[in-house]
Order: sequence, then C-alpha cells, then structure tokens
Amino acid sequence: MPHDEAALPVRHGSNPVQPNAVHHSGYALVLDSLTRLHNRVYIAECLQQLLKSPRAARVGVLFIDLDGFSKINDIGGYDLGDSILRDAASRLAGLMDQQGLLGRIGSDGFLIVADDHGNPLTLVAFAQRILDLFAVPFEVAGAEYYLGVSIGMARSVHDTRDASALIRDAGSAMRRAKQSGRAEFFNKDMQDQLQRRFRIETLLRHARAAGELKLVYQPIVDSASGETVGAEALLRWTSGELGDVAPAEFIPVAEEAGLMESIGDWVLEQACAQAGQWRWSFAPHVAVSVNISPLQFNEHLVRHVAACLERSGLDASALQLEITERGLMPDEPAVSATVAALVKLGVRLSIDDFGTGYASLSYLKRFALHNLKIDRSFIQSLPHDRESVAITHAVVTMAHALGMTATAEGVETREQATALFEMGCDMLQGYLFSRPASPAEFADALSDADLGNKWCAVPQSNP
Repeated sequence: MPHDEAALPVRHGSNPVQPNAVHHSGYALVLDSLTRLHNRVYIAECLQQLLKSPRAARVGVLFIDLDGFSKINDIGGYDLGDSILRDAASRLAGLMDQQGLLGRIGSDGFLIVADDHGNPLTLVAFAQRILDLFAVPFEVAGAEYYLGVSIGMARSVHDTRDASALIRDAGSAMRRAKQSGRAEFFNKDMQDQLQRRFRIETLLRHARAAGELKLVYQPIVDSASGETVGAEALLRWTSGELGDVAPAEFIPVAEEAGLMESIGDWVLEQACAQAGQWRWSFAPHVAVSVNISPLQFNEHLVRHVAACLERSGLDASALQLEITERGLMPDEPAVSATVAALVKLGVRLSIDDFGTGYASLSYLKRFALHNLKIDRSFIQSLPHDRESVAITHAVVTMAHALGMTATAEGVETREQATALFEMGCDMLQGYLFSRPASPAEFADALSDADLGNKWCAVPQSNP
C-alpha cells in the first residue's frame, strides 16, 4: 500500500503491479490470476487507507459490470469468457492515469477507485468514457460479441470511513443501473430504498404465516353480453408493520429472494379452491386466471397445478395461467416441455401484457396458447389514438387467426369497451366493470340476478 497520502494509489496503465511487489501487513499482494489486476481485498485495503487521509472527500468508486456475460460462457464456454474478461481488463487499464486504481471484483465485475477532484461530474465523464469504450464489440477468433456495461458510482463524503460500505453503495448503484440506465449514482434515496427492500424481504418471509396475504378478484366479462365469465386472482399484502405494500414492489423482492415459488403455490391453491366453490355453489361457468412468475415456470408447476385441481375439484378448463412474454423467452426444452405438460392437463394458457415484451410471432406458433391479453397501455388511448386502434385491432385479428381468444385489460370507459367490442375482442377487464373485490364481494355480484347491469354490460351500439 502506498504511503503517500497526497495521491491515490497508482496503477500504471496496462502494466499491473507484479505479485510480491507490494506488501501489506506482512502478506504478499495477490493479483487476480486471469486479468492480472488487483483483487478486491487489496483494493478495499487501499480504499480504507484513503478514507483516513486528507483526500478522503475526493474519492470516487465506480463499479462496472458486464451485461449479459453469463450468456457468453453458455455460447462459447469458459475460454471465450476468459478472453473477453482479459480484453475488458485491458480496455479499462488503458483509461487509467497515474492517480487511480483498477481491479477485478466477482466473476464479471471491475472496480475503479478514482480522484473525482471534488466534483461528481468528473466521475460522470469517466463513466461515459467507459460506456463509449464498451460500445465497440469484442473480437475473438474472428467473431464479434457485443457486451455493454452497467456502472454504479459512489462518492465519499467527509464522514465516510468504511471502504466496504462505499464499495457496497457503488454495487447497489450498479444494480439500479441495470434496471434504469447504463450509469447511476448512489444517493440517499437509494439507501432508503435498499433498507426498505431488506425490510420487505424480511417481513415477506413470515407474511403468509401471519395471515397478511390475501387474494382479490377482478371480473373478466364477455364483450358482447357483459356477462362475467371469469376472474383474475390478484395477490395483495397488508403488512402489520408497513401497511399495504403494492404488488409491483413486493413481487420483484419475492422473486429475487427465492420466495416466489412458495407464494405462487399458495396463490394457486387458494384460487383453485375459491373457483371450485363458486362453480359448485352458484356460478358453474366461471373460470379463474392466475398469474405465474417466470421463476415458477418449471416441472414443479405442472405437478402443483395437477394437485390443486384434484384437491379443489376444479375442472382444468376453468383454470387459466397467465405468464408474461418474458417467461416464454428462454429457448430451452424445459419451457416447451412445461407448456406441453400444462396443455395436456387441460388448463388454458394466456400471455399477459402482450405487446410490451419480447415474444415474436414464432413463439405464438410454437406454443399451444389459448389467449392473448392486450396490455393496458394500448387500451388507454382508445378509441381516439389511431396507432393504438390499429395495434389493438391487429392483435385481436392475429389471435383469432391463430385460434386464440383476446382479452383487453385496463378498460375504464364505455367508449373503450364499445371500440373493443366492435374490433371483435372477446373479453374485457378493468375498472369499468369492477375494481378487484374480496371473495365475498365477488360472490355477491356473481349471484346477483341483474349482473349485467350491476357491472355495466357493454352496449352493442353507441348510445
């Protein structure tokens, strides 16, 4: 570790320090064997000393992660991945001046400690140079591979004294960058969000046992008659500590924390049991739709669906599983096998939020799907936006040509409902008919003799 506190540690261009050239606390410096860059431990030690120096307030950390690197190993094996990592290290080393430190962290990440000269824009400019650098494809054995990077940045402040925390903050910003953009600064709001996310994960692990999870049901109606033909089961969580937590917030946490399969199993059990009860009691034709996370789409799902149908007595054709286009994206035999097994059981399969993901027409041809659910973003502009009208009409026509039905979600006005009916859209769902309701409220509406008027049956002509 350098003893000069007036400057950042030096890493000379693309000529990394050799092993045994620097000693710290009696131990030889160990470099990353593949890239010959400094390892995480050494960088953390250097950073820790910098944070104790007069230059602590000028330290910036950039956490750089290669996007989609795991696919490189899948495509060409570890030799290809190693070649690209060495090339990436060389590119980054070429950007370094005499006042910075570069190292490898994790399997496909790099860490840079730099002097920001008291100005965050210095790090932003540096990050842009890195982004530009990785816009150029990697070339290995005559083939080109495009890999972008996500960059997280964190700056020390006067009271920053923990190197591990600063590296962690840069890593958190990098993960945010993967979702929202190529480069992100760590800030106080991000820290608050991380703390809330951790609390959500902790509480969610016990939410089902605490009786905090519940299902609500939103009706799906026939566009021509206004009759309720089904319901979508929607998961809700009211935490004793946090109050109502939106599904858009807690479901991604459940997926990242490995909780989605057990929660998804519970949702399927509850929805099948409830639909079975309704059909047996007073609504023999009502069906239920259940959202399936891509993480659930495997062999276990097939077994669990079969078990739920058997326990509830629900006819398989009365269960529709909704999966996003992302869930069908992996071009793997396991996905096709899962689809085939579910179809063999007799359940219906629907693509949710169709038009917002990545499914191509070849996917619709390959998989035996039953329904396309048109995303609400197209419905909101009906009937006045010509592009939305054209796209929605095309999706409905395509669905019918492929032997599928079409459902529009997010229907809020009678104008939208009428336009969709005239396009031939089979089923509608949205606030025009009902907000999501408790099982008891839904049952009351289903058993109402004047159901069509209660939920605003769609007129077959403009009023």
